[in-house]
Amino acid sequence: KRGMFMKKKMVILVSILMLLMATVVNAKGKKSKEEKKFEKAMQGFQLEAVIKTTKGEISFYLYPEAAPKNVASFVFLAKNDFYNGLKFFRVVPNGLVQGGDPAENGTGTTGYLIPDEIKKWLNFDVEGILAMSNSGPNTNSSQFFITMQAMKELNGKYTIIGGIKSREDLSILRTLRENDKILNIDIKGKKIDKFLDYFPDEVSEWESKLKKTSNQ
Repeated sequence: KRGMFMKKKMVILVSILMLLMATVVNAKGKKSKEEKKFEKAMQGFQLEAVIKTTKGEISFYLYPEAAPKNVASFVFLAKNDFYNGLKFFRVVPNGLVQGGDPAENGTGTTGYLIPDEIKKWLNFDVEGILAMSNSGPNTNSSQFFITMQAMKELNGKYTIIGGIKSREDLSILRTLRENDKILNIDIKGKKIDKFLDYFPDEVSEWESKLKKTSNQ
């Protein structure tokens, strides 16, 4: 009888373990209803950014469904005129251009950092990618770069927030040189005034940190 009891106990334990494993696999493999709803809401804004430069306008599709917090920060900074007048301080011919640094030398930040939001299905296999610059994992702030060609070596290392809309945009991008300036960044989309409402805690922190940085 004792042997039968132990055997049944083992069967129950194995069943529980199998159920737990299935739950973990399901959690990893599928998104929750809340995640799907949030991602759909992000896609629904159909966000775009027009970076107006001294060489012309460059238009991008933004990807908040892939990098919601980084896109939200970019939109927040653009709406607060943070980028206005800043130089493209680094240009690698036929490689990339980098800007968005208030110090204009690669060392400046907003006073706050955003974690990486890197997706395998979004990569640098094509030109015209808009991505956040960093100084290591989870150190995104205001600096960004735009690629002029496919740069697969960057895959998995930087958070992508957008991509150019047309070949004309790529042509203007390739005319940029060091010390060319961002005149301003215009954000477009559907109900864009509601977009930042999805990030109330973050926006509150960003406003506070940005104010402290500007007062220093």
